[in-house]
Amino acid sequence: MKMTKPQYRQRAIVQREELSEDYFILWIWDEDMGALCKPGQFYEIRALAVFEDAPTSVSIPRLFKPISIYDNQGGRIGFMIKRVGLGTNALSKLKAGDTLELIGPAGNGFPLAEDRKILLISGGAGYPPLWYLQKKLIGQNKVYWIHGGATGSDIFPCDEMWTEDGSIGRKGRACDDLENTIKEREIDLIYSCGPFGMLKEATRISEMYDIEHYSSLEAYMACGIGVCHGCTVPIGTKEDWDYLRVCKEGPVFSAKEIRWEIM
Repeated sequence: MKMTKPQYRQRAIVQREELSEDYFILWIWDEDMGALCKPGQFYEIRALAVFEDAPTSVSIPRLFKPISIYDNQGGRIGFMIKRVGLGTNALSKLKAGDTLELIGPAGNGFPLAEDRKILLISGGAGYPPLWYLQKKLIGQNKVYWIHGGATGSDIFPCDEMWTEDGSIGRKGRACDDLENTIKEREIDLIYSCGPFGMLKEATRISEMYDIEHYSSLEAYMACGIGVCHGCTVPIGTKEDWDYLRVCKEGPVFSAKEIRWEIM
């Protein structure tokens, strides 16, 4: 998949949506960049006002945050964000009219498919990139989506919901009944995004059934454009692998090539 060079821009927030106590969406308008965005790619984003007005302090979120593209409606680009630390909490204070600094779209997205029986599997904050992906897949494929979370606040629209506390959907984790789903729905392609343990288990099961599988990985990033090499992960075969950058060669990799055992 040919990638475009990430670009720096400042864009005003045109809408903010509050989804739950932990999640919110920031929408911007960028028709030019919207034409280039692909499912699985991300932007490095930062709140301009927070950066300009804050005193110099280690407690101030000055680095950009890598945020997956949740939706792209002809240039109306959405970022679905979970409040986790200083950076995402700073972003959560923004409102319509505030300005974002953005670098993107960045990274290597999901390869698209046609005429396949596809399973999407996500956990927690791994939901957003698969929302954009499923919009591209539906109509040309049979798509089934499993999403899991710790509590109901982590759950969003999909075909099959799992929560660890049992508050919504089935009680347990997203991979708990994965083998039955694969067999019953004759799945021949999997896309996944979520916590490390979930991705590792989904990969183990997909390899048992020899199913093509692509995973989107999360990593701490400093630059987000491939310069600092701070987000590398081991990729390749057991006999021949190397460290590749999540921000550049990823975040999407063939799951069978991710060396989970040494991560």
